[in-house]
Amino acid sequence: MGSSSREGIVEVFDALDADVDRLCGLSFDVLTIPERLRALERLERLARRLRTPQHTLINQLDLQASEEELGGTLRSALADRLRITTAEAGRRIDEAADLGNAAR
Repeated sequence: MGSSSREGIVEVFDALDADVDRLCGLSFDVLTIPERLRALERLERLARRLRTPQHTLINQLDLQASEEELGGTLRSALADRLRITTAEAGRRIDEAADLGNAAR
């Protein structure tokens, strides 16, 4: 993993948000059945790839953030911030620990 600047990270997230907005605005009516299946396959690959930075961020928070900084446990902080259940937050923390590269 290379080093990144704060500005570079924000720029990538802004571009990703814009591209996802464009994707969500498409109708897909012109695609054939095989093309729709390929599009779904690509979306699945993208969703899986996006888990990598998620794992990294969760592991970094787990290793570096105090409960005081988080306003509680990591599980409750993720649940509140991401608007997910605490069970889902726990699942993501466990998945990040199992599959992600811990930022040590």
